[in-house]
Amino acid sequence: MSDTDQQQPAQPSNQPTSEQPETPARSYPRTFGALIGSMIFLLALVVPIVLIVQWRGNLEREVSGANETYKADWAEAVRSAQAADLDIVYPRELPSGWYANTDPSYKGGEEPAWTMSFVKGETSYVGLELSARSAQALAQKNVDTQAKKGDEVSIETDVATTWTEWSDSDGDSAYSTEVDGQTLMLWGPKDGDVRDYLALLTTEPLKK
Repeated sequence: MSDTDQQQPAQPSNQPTSEQPETPARSYPRTFGALIGSMIFLLALVVPIVLIVQWRGNLEREVSGANETYKADWAEAVRSAQAADLDIVYPRELPSGWYANTDPSYKGGEEPAWTMSFVKGETSYVGLELSARSAQALAQKNVDTQAKKGDEVSIETDVATTWTEWSDSDGDSAYSTEVDGQTLMLWGPKDGDVRDYLALLTTEPLKK
């Protein structure tokens, strides 16, 4: 054999036969779907924060009295109670500037009770309750647990002429009387406000 026939097979080379093209780096790798996902993620973070801020703002306005004050339709409640033949007492009208801040309510059962409340401004209020409970019990409930019973006074009204005075150490006052076997009590922080309401009380059907 010749030297040419005895040539060994070529060994593979460690050098690459050709250069592989490099993958170009993308300057903005986000797809449209990824962009939408990022927006959803941001909304998920921002919306709860906005809601919390709004809730706190509403709470602060409510505490400070900036929200519109609720005014109950006390006259319609009186008409409904009278249509149901309930025994109630109410003021035939409200003094100027006063309004009912809660809906009048009637509770039946063994101790029926009719309640109303009225306010003017931030410090004046008058409460009214006609109940089967005693005057002492109503005074402890609505005036103070240590409410003191005072004198009997003569105040001419449509529902009674003799009233019992009640008071507490903070200056709150109340007047109670008996109407058809039930106790009627009116109370408030100012004696003048309560006495003004006594003169307006009636049991007559409320005109439309």
